Amino acid sequence: MANIDYINALGAGASFDTKSIVESLVNAERAGAEAQIQRKLASAESKISGLGAATSILNILKEGAEKLNDAKDFNTLSLSNNQTSAFGASASANASTGTNSINVTAIAKEQRSISAGFDSTSTTINGGGTTTIDITVGGATQSLSVEGATLESVRNAINNADLGIKAEILDTGAESDNFRLQLVGESGADKSFTVSTDASGLSFSNLQAASDASLTVNGVDFTRSSNTISDVIQGVTLNLNSTTDGTATLAVNRDTTAAKENIIAFVALYNEAQLEFKKLTDSETDGPLRGDTIFRSMLRNLNSIVLYQSSTPGDEIDSLSSMGISVDKTGQLLFDETELDEALSNNFEDVIRIFSADTNDQSRFSDEDAGIAGDIKTLIENATASDGYLFTAEQALESRTSEYNEELEELNERMAVVEERYNRQFLAMQTIIEEMNSTKESLISSLENLPFTRKD
Repeated sequence: MANIDYINALGAGASFDTKSIVESLVNAERAGAEAQIQRKLASAESKISGLGAATSILNILKEGAEKLNDAKDFNTLSLSNNQTSAFGASASANASTGTNSINVTAIAKEQRSISAGFDSTSTTINGGGTTTIDITVGGATQSLSVEGATLESVRNAINNADLGIKAEILDTGAESDNFRLQLVGESGADKSFTVSTDASGLSFSNLQAASDASLTVNGVDFTRSSNTISDVIQGVTLNLNSTTDGTATLAVNRDTTAAKENIIAFVALYNEAQLEFKKLTDSETDGPLRGDTIFRSMLRNLNSIVLYQSSTPGDEIDSLSSMGISVDKTGQLLFDETELDEALSNNFEDVIRIFSADTNDQSRFSDEDAGIAGDIKTLIENATASDGYLFTAEQALESRTSEYNEELEELNERMAVVEERYNRQFLAMQTIIEEMNSTKESLISSLENLPFTRKD
């Protein structure tokens, strides 16, 4: 087969273009099957593209919902403090709003003790023998034995004992006896300590006594061992710096600005998603998902979550429409800013509930109602997960495109066999024609040479 030059052989003796005839016959036989495969391949690739676009759009919409699907997303608070130099404050998600009066009369302090001076950090203490140091903290005493004691080795022994006391060497810069060992305990009266030693050269004097913080909050007196106090105002941590000048005021205010921005952003994302979904499912413009009933059903569920009553309605606010968000005849959401502000100001707890079910971190596998944003997040996660419809449908279509491409390869192989068969048949026909032409020429020559042949 490989030694036959069909291109030069075909048409050599025939009066017609046998090469073109073969090509036309093969193309005619190929056309129907190839067109059918190409149509299926184009349809599959178009739907794969549509499913990918739908997944991207849904994921963007999910990001908008994730800013509203937890109760903690709405717990944005602002603090107003009229004596910031006396104390700082921070609020957590569960802080109670309101105004608090705070009067700090004393801050917690740590004990500070310092030793007598030494000329060097390596000067031996107690004649170079073993030095015993007894340290009592909160009624508990621990004895430390330091061999060949120096200022450095005593410091290290105290730090390694983990007594809640930090030992550090200070260089005072004096002409002599400039090195001293300072001991710093923890704040609070019950963290005071005493130090005794059998080394006559190692003695300590107190620079500052340990004491508790004292403050009055909303008429109640408190004593705390630390200046970081998180258990006197719900959800608020106070960091005391100094005493207040009389009574300070700390106001914890609800800040609805972030919630409003997130709601408006979600409305915009939903509207944009609706426009894109219409393009994907529009039959007039041959949208790639126009006949996908499962995808259309998912969109209906999505729209129901947004347009109807929340799965977790509040007492006064039970849906987007009851907080000033309506839908026009094209399916786009519109919002009345005045009504939205009123809902956030007057029924904030209801707003939190209809969006998040007043819960946090719900799993997509939970059977509990999750509110508008939570239900949307769950719906999208179920659709786009590795076991969800959008992912599995795309995988199935990609598998089909591979099969269709294999069918095209098989068709090409079959057509190559058909072409070779036609070439052989036409080559055989040409051989017969050539033989007939040769016989014809021979007969004509013989007849012309007969003795009775007349010539004009």
